[in-house]
Amino acid sequence: MSAGISKVGIISCSGEAIPEGTISRLATRRVLELLRPEATVTLCLPLFLAGNEAERNFAKTHPTITIDGCDKLCAKWGTEEHSGPVHSSLVVADILGTKAAGCQRSSGNASRPDQEAVWAVAERIAAEVDTILSETESPDGAAAVASGAQCSCAGPVPGGTLTIEGATVRIPGLALIFGQCAERSIPADAGGCGALLDAVRIYHRIAPEEEAGYRGALLAAYQDFRIGVQPAK
Repeated sequence: MSAGISKVGIISCSGEAIPEGTISRLATRRVLELLRPEATVTLCLPLFLAGNEAERNFAKTHPTITIDGCDKLCAKWGTEEHSGPVHSSLVVADILGTKAAGCQRSSGNASRPDQEAVWAVAERIAAEVDTILSETESPDGAAAVASGAQCSCAGPVPGGTLTIEGATVRIPGLALIFGQCAERSIPADAGGCGALLDAVRIYHRIAPEEEAGYRGALLAAYQDFRIGVQPAK
């Protein structure tokens, strides 16, 4: 691993048999879109294992973190088999301990324990990213952009903005979240407000005292989305 690297690769578990697998993917997405969008890229484990050279080359030339749901360490062993040692290996089951007991296998059934679990894992990943970048910082204190392989899915997902109690708030991937809500047939009325809020909360932290303000702003934006008006960027 060379000095001055400004991008860290993250490879998450692709298993669906236990909640920790789903948590690993949602937490990785949150780091990519919200917590460290300029410093991270995500690598697709199925593509990686299938022989995609761009994915494998990125992991060979950049520090990489694997996020496994359990101690089988499928992401870690698969990455190391094809691209060499990973910089860090995190296991969701170790990070959460018994806190994962109340979580769901499907993000469509996400509850408050799921949301808290995703945040906890995402923050742990972000801390690991910060450690890696501090270790690879260039001598003048600024990380240089590394040349060479680039992941095909390197860019963060565009966000949208809402005005909540007079303040402008940016929510990464808002249009994608609304699209998922529409696919789940969440109604664009007061009856769908709770489900809409829960869906957004998976990707964006909302404090309990902020919920009332978010409800109205999100519902109005979701209604616009359903009639073809995209959220403001």
